[in-house]
Amino acid sequence: MDYIQILSAAGIGGTIGSLLTTLVQAWITNKQHLNNRFFQAKKEAYIGLADALRLAAVEGSDKAAKNFAYWQLRCDLVAPREVRKAIQELIDTNENMEARDIAFEKLIEVLQKDLGIEN
Repeated sequence: MDYIQILSAAGIGGTIGSLLTTLVQAWITNKQHLNNRFFQAKKEAYIGLADALRLAAVEGSDKAAKNFAYWQLRCDLVAPREVRKAIQELIDTNENMEARDIAFEKLIEVLQKDLGIEN
């Protein structure tokens, strides 16, 4: 005999189905919450990095450089390898404006891709 038929005949099948539905819904909700939290952490780190980059370009001070390093570290915590590499390439091209422009464009591209907003 089929176990599902026995459980259904005993009136338990509906209860088990409801319990499974509830568990699956709870799991999906939790997964969505974690994904949203991770997205928010990345977005905050990327916005902070962009602001720190702007401040470093405007001020050029030691304080601005340390602020950029802080946001780079925040990005290191949440960003995939491709983003971390693009940030490092931007840093490495500090003295070469042509290469820096290319690195900046690449950084924007990988950030958009990581956030799922690529064009």
